[in-house]
Amino acid sequence: MSRTLERNYPTRPLQTWNKCRELRLQYYRDVAAAREQGKLLVGGPTGSLSILPAGLGDVVWFGGETYGATVGADPAFSSPCVQATEAAGLGRDTCSYFRNYFGSMLLDKYYFNGAFPKADFYIQSHICDVHSKWYQAVSEHLGVPFYGVDMPPGPWGDERTEERIIYYTGQLLDVIEWMERTTGRHYDDERFAAAVINEWEGARLWAEICCLNQTTPAPLDLKTMLVVFLPLMLLKGESRTLEFCKELKAEVEERVRDGIAALGVERYRYLHEGFPPWHFLKVFRVLEEYGAVSLGSLYMFCTSGHWDIGDDGIWRPPKPFREMGIRFKSREDIARFYARVCMGNLNYRGSFWLAAEKNRQVLQIYRQWHADGAVIHLNRGCKGAGGYMLEVRLALINEGIPVAAYEGNAADRRDFDEAQVIDRLESFAESQGLSKIPRD
Repeated sequence: MSRTLERNYPTRPLQTWNKCRELRLQYYRDVAAAREQGKLLVGGPTGSLSILPAGLGDVVWFGGETYGATVGADPAFSSPCVQATEAAGLGRDTCSYFRNYFGSMLLDKYYFNGAFPKADFYIQSHICDVHSKWYQAVSEHLGVPFYGVDMPPGPWGDERTEERIIYYTGQLLDVIEWMERTTGRHYDDERFAAAVINEWEGARLWAEICCLNQTTPAPLDLKTMLVVFLPLMLLKGESRTLEFCKELKAEVEERVRDGIAALGVERYRYLHEGFPPWHFLKVFRVLEEYGAVSLGSLYMFCTSGHWDIGDDGIWRPPKPFREMGIRFKSREDIARFYARVCMGNLNYRGSFWLAAEKNRQVLQIYRQWHADGAVIHLNRGCKGAGGYMLEVRLALINEGIPVAAYEGNAADRRDFDEAQVIDRLESFAESQGLSKIPRD
C-alpha cells in the first residue's frame, strides 16, 4: 500500500498549553500547602468521588493515579519508590500507579519537594482489585480515617438498573454523613450541587473537544490531549476547570476553522489504546516521523468525557445541564444524579468488566474518528485498563484493521524496552506503506 498523496498543513502551538501547565503546577502546590493553610486535604482515586467533599468548604483533593503517573514519568524518582513498595511486600505485578504513590509515602518524599502530603482522611471507590485496598493501606500507615465505597460492577450504561442506582446513591449519602462526623464540619448541599454541575459541564465540553478531532487534519494529537485533559482530572468540579475547558474548546474550534493541524503532514490516522507510557511519551513521536497522527483513545475520550449514544451508535456530547430539565430539590437528588454520572454510558471503568463492551467501544472510535489503524499498549502496570487488550487486538484484526501492539508499563520504566518498541512501531509504519518524512 503506497501513500503518496499528502498535503502540508499549517501548525502552531496550542495557546492554552501554558494555562494548563500553570493549573497543574498550582494544584500540586495546593496539595503540599493545604493543611498549613487551614484547608482539608482529602485523598483518594483521581477519577471518582473527588467532588464529593466539595460540600465541606475549603478542600483540596489529592488524587492517587495522576500522582503515580507523574512520579512514573521520572524514572530517577520513580525507581526508589516502586522498590520501596516491593520491599514492603507488595508484588511487582501490583498497579504501577499505586507502587509509585505508596513508595513515595513510605519514603516520605513528595515529588514536588518536601515531605509526602498526609491527608485528613481518605475515601475510595472500589472499582478494581487494587482500588479496593489502596487507601486502606495508606490510612493504616498514616493513622488517619478511611471510608470505602462499593462501586456496583459494570459495564454500566444500559445495565444501570434502578437497584444499582439506589445502592450507590445510598452509599454516597452515607459518606457525606461520615465526613460531617469525622471533620466536625457542616456539609453544604449547594456547594455539592455546584461541583456536580461544573463536573458535568466540563466533561461535556471535553466530549465536544474530542469530537473536533474527527476533522482532517486533526487539530490535536493524543500527546497534547494527555496534557490538556489534566485539569479535568485534578480539579474536577471546580469553576476554573470549566473556564479552562471553554477556552480550550474555543481554541480547538478556531484551529478546525483555520485548518491548523496537530501534524503538518497527515498521511495516516490511528488510535492508541491503553494508558501511555508516561516515562516515554516520545512513543507518539515515532509514528509522527512517518506522518501518522494519534487521534485519541477510549481512555482519553471516556476518562474525562460524558457521552450520549444515539440509536445509530454514534457518540455525541450530552446536553448542557440547564437543558436537561433537572432541578435538585434535596441532597438525595444531587447524589442520585451523581451516581448516574459515575455509571455513565461510556465511563472508562465500565470497560474493565467485559471484553465485548471494550471491543465495541474501541471499534466505534476507529470508525467515527476516521482512523486508518490502531496501536495497542499491553500495559503490565494496570489490571483494569490493561485487561482484554489482546481481545481488542483480535476484534480489530477480525475487522481487517491494521494493528500494532507493544508491551510495556505505564509508570514503571523497568518493564519497558525502548529499542524494541521503536522497532515495532517503525515496522508497523513501513507495513502501512509509510516512509519517514524528509527533514529540511
